[in-house]
Amino acid sequence: MRKIILTIAILAFALGIRAQENLGPIKWISFQEAERLDSIEHRPFMIDVYTDWCGWCKRMMATTFQNVSLANYINQNFYCVRFDAETTDTIRFQGKEWVNSNGRVNSLAPHLMGQHLSYPTIVYIDRDGHVAPIPGYMEVRGIEPILVYFAEDKTNYCDLETFKDLYMLSFPDAYKEELAKARNLKANTSGEIKWLTVEEAKKLAAKQKRPVIVDLYIDDKYRGQVPYITMGSIVHEHAVLKDSTMASYINEHFYPIRIEATTKDSIYWFGNDKPFVSLGEGMPNQFTQALTNGNYKFPAMYFFNSDQKFVGSVNEFFSPDFWSVILKFYGEEAYTKESFEQFYRRTRQSK
Repeated sequence: MRKIILTIAILAFALGIRAQENLGPIKWISFQEAERLDSIEHRPFMIDVYTDWCGWCKRMMATTFQNVSLANYINQNFYCVRFDAETTDTIRFQGKEWVNSNGRVNSLAPHLMGQHLSYPTIVYIDRDGHVAPIPGYMEVRGIEPILVYFAEDKTNYCDLETFKDLYMLSFPDAYKEELAKARNLKANTSGEIKWLTVEEAKKLAAKQKRPVIVDLYIDDKYRGQVPYITMGSIVHEHAVLKDSTMASYINEHFYPIRIEATTKDSIYWFGNDKPFVSLGEGMPNQFTQALTNGNYKFPAMYFFNSDQKFVGSVNEFFSPDFWSVILKFYGEEAYTKESFEQFYRRTRQSK
């Protein structure tokens, strides 16, 4: 009898410890609830795959996932699910039932993680349904660029490792230690675009014709106040535009003009006697309104031919490598002969 009471006490103690686990400020929900919410508002999934015996899983829950700022970002951008890889419960997800038939792992674990079962692993499922398992314990600074990558749909035209490098290079003070240890970064931010004012570009164009690029940007002081300022637009400004190859090509083939979208300065565009003027503090300039047509999405780069006629715009985040194709498409006036898709395929096939 005493042995039975002791066993019950031990079980109660163990269950008590488990019950006291602090799941923190992240709003963890079930697979079923995540799919229900996703049918209403489409978001990427963030699945924390763990086991009860995994010490690093517990540590990540007790440290990284307790960060309130990080949790707020996750809650706003993801549907978050905790998944015990060894659960014996039947899981219903993606129209199937997943079970633990071997007494070791639930069949959903290898479906999400492949054959490399290590814990913790965070599995991201983007809006297109692509599954990306990323194993290992991560601190806040380590997981932050990964979260931005999936939350802002950077999976098209930029690989994760390049984005992580660009992200760190955008915030060199915060990532000083990581950058000091990094080897073979997939980004080079030693370039410098020789930005011009509209008046400077007009004087140069009068002597030698070239295509024109206008880069609209938002001053850092408005960060957090403007809903269309994404982390991707900040990375574009602080890292992508500093890519050495990209900067060299722009300086050689274009007249690059950079304009703060809320500038109070009057802008006299090529051939215009009437200026575009400010609409007030923090408001888009008339020139900004004309270019964007009210669709304020950043990054925002606009292309004009050598006669200053508008020929195209790009309002998405891309890697410097993909940007090199975009710049050649407009710099070589390939748009007069073929679509960008055709140009892109032909350019890539020739490499």
